[in-house]
Amino acid sequence: MNILDKFKEGINKSSKYLSINILKAITNKKIDETVLEEIEDILISADLGIDVSRKLVEDLRSKKVENNFDLKIVQRILASKIESILISNEVSLKKKYENKPEAIIFAGVNGSGKTTSIGKLSKNLSKNYKVLIVACDTYRAAAVDQIEEWAKKSNTNLYKGAQNQDPASVAFEACRIAKNENYDFLLVDTAGRLGNNKNLMNQLLKIKDVIHRSLSHEDQRIFLVLDSSSGNNILNQFENFNNIVGINGLIVNKLDGTAKGGAVVALATKHSVPIYFIGIGEKIEDLHTFKAKEFSLSLFNLINNN
Repeated sequence: MNILDKFKEGINKSSKYLSINILKAITNKKIDETVLEEIEDILISADLGIDVSRKLVEDLRSKKVENNFDLKIVQRILASKIESILISNEVSLKKKYENKPEAIIFAGVNGSGKTTSIGKLSKNLSKNYKVLIVACDTYRAAAVDQIEEWAKKSNTNLYKGAQNQDPASVAFEACRIAKNENYDFLLVDTAGRLGNNKNLMNQLLKIKDVIHRSLSHEDQRIFLVLDSSSGNNILNQFENFNNIVGINGLIVNKLDGTAKGGAVVALATKHSVPIYFIGIGEKIEDLHTFKAKEFSLSLFNLINNN
């Protein structure tokens, strides 16, 4: 299965919801203001957000499609507009500095898929780089067991420290090892937390600060891992984490299990944060570099039909 087919299959629930309901809205009707309002409501209910949905409908209005009932034409106009919104958020992960370890801290709420994302990404990065996974969720034995299992699956080295050890001290020790043993990337797993949990957010800030001092500010990124089935709540999550620790990139998971994939567009419209990867499955290979065009076409079921 090629990457286009994976995108199509991955966000199938969102695309089916949009296609079926937009078709109902335009079938045997003139595409007038009433129908455009129906389409806007459909887009909003797919968690694209009010602002994005209005922009999309305005684009339909400006293209003057009122005398054309073809679903594919409507879908292509909407997909093209979404691509133009998302293209500036598209970015690939590259190493910035030769001969220096670079850290990626993974943050997010419980259940967003941080640990699985690390396992999948480590498998990908290990093809070209020396990677060390760092287990900083030290207070939960099951979390360490889980990240250890993914490290084995991806054939990646793991540093886990001792149970109940201060997470920041684990990060400090891992940075020392990374420098001494010439690692390229540290992938730092952290405990799931809500943005309003002051103690846990302070813990995350401490991990960030330790890595900053051990390596350098320029050599670390903080990825927020999001569960797309949370819908528009991912905007609140992003803003809470970004306001406190600063987010440098996104991984959006579970797009294969929800009809709320449009929330990614709403977030990208409001914030210019890079979207590095999307997760569309449970297998180790099911993490893919985000592509604005493929995502937009898939959202409207246009892959292999464009």
